[in-house]
Amino acid sequence: MKYCGLDLGRKSSHFCIVDEERHVVLEGKVSNRPKTLKTKFGKLEKMKIVVEASNKSFWMADQLKAMGHEAVVVDPGRTKAIGAARIKHDRLDARILAQLCQAGLLAEVDQPDQQVRISRMVFTARDSLVRSRTRLVNTVRSMADSEGVEIPHCSTRRFVEAVCVVVDELPAGMDELLDPLCLAIEELNKQIEICDQKIRKEAEQDELICLLQTCPGVGPIVAAGFAQAIRDPKRFPNGRAVGAYLGLVPSLYASGKMSMKGRITKCGNRHVRWLLTIAANAMLLSKEDSALRRWAMTLKERVGPKKAKVALARKLSMVLWAMWRDNRPYEARLAAAA
Repeated sequence: MKYCGLDLGRKSSHFCIVDEERHVVLEGKVSNRPKTLKTKFGKLEKMKIVVEASNKSFWMADQLKAMGHEAVVVDPGRTKAIGAARIKHDRLDARILAQLCQAGLLAEVDQPDQQVRISRMVFTARDSLVRSRTRLVNTVRSMADSEGVEIPHCSTRRFVEAVCVVVDELPAGMDELLDPLCLAIEELNKQIEICDQKIRKEAEQDELICLLQTCPGVGPIVAAGFAQAIRDPKRFPNGRAVGAYLGLVPSLYASGKMSMKGRITKCGNRHVRWLLTIAANAMLLSKEDSALRRWAMTLKERVGPKKAKVALARKLSMVLWAMWRDNRPYEARLAAAA
């Protein structure tokens, strides 16, 4: 069997094919267009092809699988031999990928199909819209503050109304400069609401999403985002693995007698990690009593609110995974056992 390493580029990719003894059989460059890929790889015998995880890697793997090859996507964090090389270029990266593939030294990642990837895009779109709105809100606040005008604290959905309250305090002509920003914020509010309605509508028809929402602080957006990221609870041996998969566990450096824990690893899905943190904050602010909330409040007094919020987010990921695995709604008295 032959092995191929594919170093993806934006418009074209470098490839290298090696045999069982890791001798280079063929290498070159190919365009990322489907027709060109089929011309280059469609006539070759079946082989194992590795692609580093990137924006286009899952699509590329689908194209290669359709040609009969065994295409896998690998974790770029496990390919340190490429990043640490003193001499680095695309051709050499493809060769190293092929050799590591033959040696079985690459960690494969779970590959969602196209339908799952498209269903995730509503969360990507919403996240981009929310971040754009936050950036605009901060810009308006900064501009007003520079002239001694303080805009009252409020939700982002009512921010434009808060600006209208203090418009008389603004220097002459400044309101005309803020108008385009406020109009953009209002339009972003409408588009975010459209995304929210789409997520809620799909959540109402999904029994799993309804089940996950029985957990305090977890709404349809958090539940749907978590379900999209995990996909199958059987992929994980326990709840701790879920927290590690989402990057909510502390980093660890242990060598000899020295052992140090650092900040969370922040691996995995950044958006779902953020959603779980929002849910944890909502649970801390709510008055609904549970063993999980009492644990988090005790931790908050000892380590501070920020660390307690992240720790609660990790616990929530474990609880949601257990609820999904057992098909069982949230029970406040059992939360501490998670």
